[in-house]
Amino acid sequence: MTGSADEPRFDFARYDAAVFDLDGTLVHSEPAWEAAKVSVAEKYGYTPSRELLDAHIGRGLRDFIDELFDQPLSPEERRSIGDEMGAAADMFLPKMRAPVPGAAELLCDLHDQGMRIALCSSSPRRHIRDALEMLGVADRVETIVSATELSRGKPDPLPYTATADALGLTPSKACAFEDSLPGARSAFAAGLAVLAVGESCLGPEFSFCRLRAKSFEKLMGKWMMSGES
Repeated sequence: MTGSADEPRFDFARYDAAVFDLDGTLVHSEPAWEAAKVSVAEKYGYTPSRELLDAHIGRGLRDFIDELFDQPLSPEERRSIGDEMGAAADMFLPKMRAPVPGAAELLCDLHDQGMRIALCSSSPRRHIRDALEMLGVADRVETIVSATELSRGKPDPLPYTATADALGLTPSKACAFEDSLPGARSAFAAGLAVLAVGESCLGPEFSFCRLRAKSFEKLMGKWMMSGES
């Protein structure tokens, strides 16, 4: 598959499934995760830089923790710190999580047109389920893959390969909605057509994506066309 931003048409009818990322794609949750990371890091005497926090948007906690700490951690120590950050996120998310405008509506539209819907996220499964309930789309999602349960997370292709396997599909029969570069790279490397949505997605580093737009509203305007807004 050769991703191209200048493909003349994008037709959802070519695909059997749509796979959505969660954080930043369906819900705005990064402020909650950032607060959780900072609060736990400060407990251990560390203050994450802006650059480190930004570099790990859309990724799991393992690499973030390894880069934050200036000493090697055992798998048990890393897991314990990750659990603390997840628990902190449990407190922040209900207060700070908000829907991304138009995302849930598009998910429902695609489902109603007969597409199978899956979630591929770096978040723990409980956070995914809570967000889907908040959005009112849990009954439309048939498959959930949490990279926290896998040996490698985004930008590695494993999360999306696992999602395609769970759906029983070849990756080329699914398209992925992503807002972050690690997530988009993960989906592309796995062989899915990538639709990137968000203010940052129009930069040249996202040029491999099949379609790009600033928002889901703009994306809907490109339903059968490519190009950039």
